[in-house]
Amino acid sequence: MEKISSLISKKINLLPDAPGVYLMKNRKGEVIYVGKALVLKNRVRSYFIDNHKEDDPYQAKTVQMISQIADIDYIITDSESEAFLLEANLIKQYRPRYNVNLKDDKQYPFIKVTIQEPFPRILVDRDLAKDGSRYFGPYTEAASIRKILRTIEWLLPVRTCKRNIPAGKPAYKKPCLNYQLGKCSAPCIGKISQVDYRKLIDHVISFLNGRSRDIINSMRTEMQEKSKKLEFEKAASLRDQIEAFERIQKTQTMYFLDEKNRDIIAPYQEENLAVVTVLKILGGRLLNTENYRLNNVEKATIGEILSAFVNQYYAEKLDNLPGMILLSVEPEDFDSLNRWLGNRLHIPRRGENRHLISLARKNAFNFLETIRLSHLRKASRTIFPVQELKEKLALPKLPRKIICVDISTIQGTDTVSSLVYFENGKPLKREYRHFRITSVTGQDDYAAMRETLTRYMKKVNDDNRPDLIIVDGGKGQMNAALSIMKAYPEIALISLAKRMEEVYIPDATEPLFLPRSSSALRLLVKIRDEAHRFAISYHRKRRTSRTIKSDLDSITGIGKEKRFLLLKHFGSVENLRKSSSEELTQVKGIGRKTAELILKELNYMSSSEKTNRKSD
Repeated sequence: MEKISSLISKKINLLPDAPGVYLMKNRKGEVIYVGKALVLKNRVRSYFIDNHKEDDPYQAKTVQMISQIADIDYIITDSESEAFLLEANLIKQYRPRYNVNLKDDKQYPFIKVTIQEPFPRILVDRDLAKDGSRYFGPYTEAASIRKILRTIEWLLPVRTCKRNIPAGKPAYKKPCLNYQLGKCSAPCIGKISQVDYRKLIDHVISFLNGRSRDIINSMRTEMQEKSKKLEFEKAASLRDQIEAFERIQKTQTMYFLDEKNRDIIAPYQEENLAVVTVLKILGGRLLNTENYRLNNVEKATIGEILSAFVNQYYAEKLDNLPGMILLSVEPEDFDSLNRWLGNRLHIPRRGENRHLISLARKNAFNFLETIRLSHLRKASRTIFPVQELKEKLALPKLPRKIICVDISTIQGTDTVSSLVYFENGKPLKREYRHFRITSVTGQDDYAAMRETLTRYMKKVNDDNRPDLIIVDGGKGQMNAALSIMKAYPEIALISLAKRMEEVYIPDATEPLFLPRSSSALRLLVKIRDEAHRFAISYHRKRRTSRTIKSDLDSITGIGKEKRFLLLKHFGSVENLRKSSSEELTQVKGIGRKTAELILKELNYMSSSEKTNRKSD
């Protein structure tokens, strides 16, 4: 262990014998670790006692962290409970690299009930704001929150709109569509009193807390009161709501007859991935499953992972803790964690509780496998087609770097070529190239192909040298490219024809037809289409930015689009001048009068040029 710096030594000696939180910082002043302690001086000093073994996989992380500590700060708290809460908040704020921490949970939505409003709303929010609202969640599964909201809006019709509805007289004349659908009780037009609306909100909160039985009992009492007052219509409505709640309860598996709320927590770890699953038992029934991914778990013990999760998960839920928290294993600092959470932590060994622990662990395992598979699927979309391409084309090596060349021209004018670059099946746009063909007059795609590859291969280096070149076209285009690429035998060459998507390979007598379902063919087509798109866009840019003014530009009444269509159809102004008015009318947007005007103007310009040349 390296010698402790004088600054660290002085800091340790000044640490108090009190509970609090300490922050380890590196030379850049970045917080790299946050910890809590019942006695700050003893806990921090323990890090610098030379008994950490670098060859121990569970201590190597600590040894590495200690070597980077350049400064220590601390915050004294009044109690151990405050230290737990402060530690969780600081970890969330700084995301230190040596703390096991929950992956950023901003993505997880909460159900928010705006109880501070005269007529509260129910909505989904991703930010926990201290605005007096009640928050429920988070919900890691979007399907869960949608299901809950659908249930609430049909059984307990509270508003979800943004209307500002003050207490007192109705604020609006017409309700929104939700009232017509039976999904809102329309407090905006005074269809429900503030007292009755508050009862609905109380039922919503009870439902979100898993106390459906309380809702049923309350509604049954109210139904009997309405019946006694001969308000049979309202009593019938309450009866229907009670039956709906009872139907929901019958579809949910009952695990505990005492109907107490419980959290069942189990982690699962593999290498640098860790997931913790929380089964939410509300009212004795399993109503929600939450899965959380954790960061910085390399070389962390399962007890350390669970301790970090429990601390950070319940830091914002201390006012709404479940009756019991069942854990699969004993976390680090179990006794202090248990005191902080009011002795709610339990580690079941048998019975129904143990069965639920196994269920939670199975969910954690499945979620971790889903993460792994998602990475695999993402890689598969690119790597697997490349592997299949090697097999189908019998290439000497895996074509990780592929280029495709496409030629674009209009009647032999403004010939350009494009070259797109794919690495591991993905476009690498910084390696895209386009070329203005200079050695070719008229339309000669083969010569343009030869010029493109000659110019490209002169500039290519070992880092971006392709493994495979794709030529857009048939056997002719491939042979043109082959005349240049024979000098580079290490680079494979094929061409892809558009008509039947047949693949031409040098020295093969017949083209190769890949199945339409082949991922290799889909990759080839994707690369070829990208090259074509890139060539067309460059060609269009060349045409629009051309500064040479043609005779067509001098003719009034002929816009850019018509000039482009005429040049595309006839190839040049000279060909256009030799055409008849009937031939001009074949171009979209050109009528007989416009055709005659164009020819008249062009012939006039031509005669003027001849006169000028004679006078010269």
